Amino acid sequence: AVVSTQSGHYGRAHLPEALFNMARFLLHNLSQEIPYGVSKVSILYALAKQSKNMGAYKMARHAFDKLQQLVIPRRFQQAIDLSSITIRSKPFQDKEELLPMCSKCSTTNPLLNQMGNQCINCQQPFVHSFYAFEVLPLVEFIPENGISDLEAVKLINQDPPTSGGKGWQESNQGDVQTMSFENPNASRYEEGDTFETRLQNWESMTSYQPVEVGPEILKKMPRSEVVVLKWGSPLRYQFYKNLMPDIILDTCDSCNRIFYADDLELQYLQKQACPFCRKSVAQPEAAVAE
Repeated sequence: AVVSTQSGHYGRAHLPEALFNMARFLLHNLSQEIPYGVSKVSILYALAKQSKNMGAYKMARHAFDKLQQLVIPRRFQQAIDLSSITIRSKPFQDKEELLPMCSKCSTTNPLLNQMGNQCINCQQPFVHSFYAFEVLPLVEFIPENGISDLEAVKLINQDPPTSGGKGWQESNQGDVQTMSFENPNASRYEEGDTFETRLQNWESMTSYQPVEVGPEILKKMPRSEVVVLKWGSPLRYQFYKNLMPDIILDTCDSCNRIFYADDLELQYLQKQACPFCRKSVAQPEAAVAE
């Protein structure tokens, strides 16, 4: 709805970067079949205009070329024809800072992805914030066989293990006095298997496979760095590791969409509802109890 409205008058409800991300998300996810009531012209026109303004000229040219193959409303025809010509004077490339990077394998992906909304290397689906639709620094993982979803959540919620280090230690050897520090939490990061080592040992596969972790790794994960989407039975929970802990994320308990915590809090204050599913903030506790 936002993209359709902004195709003629963009910039009122959202920043241009958000409209650009929304249009890209729709283009990649609606490549096969367009639902009834959704205008492909509006999606491509919004994408073309925002791409041109932001320096993604290769993406803009693709969108304008696709528009020329569709039946365009008369009120947009002249503007699209003119832009389709002027875009040819721009370099056939996109700005590097606009290219999305995969959090799992660190591959820089093109804006126009023939594989859809997933990494061209490891095939992990990109996870978006469902307000600004930016790609989030999340890597999906699954518990090893034999560990249920509830057991995995319980392990993650446990206090992280410590090595029992004693901190600063003083020693006297004759005329020499020395001080040494033993980090009590060193084993958590330096000993045994960790999520980071699993990522480093990742190998390319023919099909997408989430990172598989055991109970020891689950215990070492800080709860604040894990996002859990609790889908109802018979679906399994989805687990994500936040690789940039400074970025605080939050989820809607009703629709299980992920947002930047600041964006979700602002929408709750302004509209008293989730920006995606419109569930009232007065109802989340009842929904969880059900």
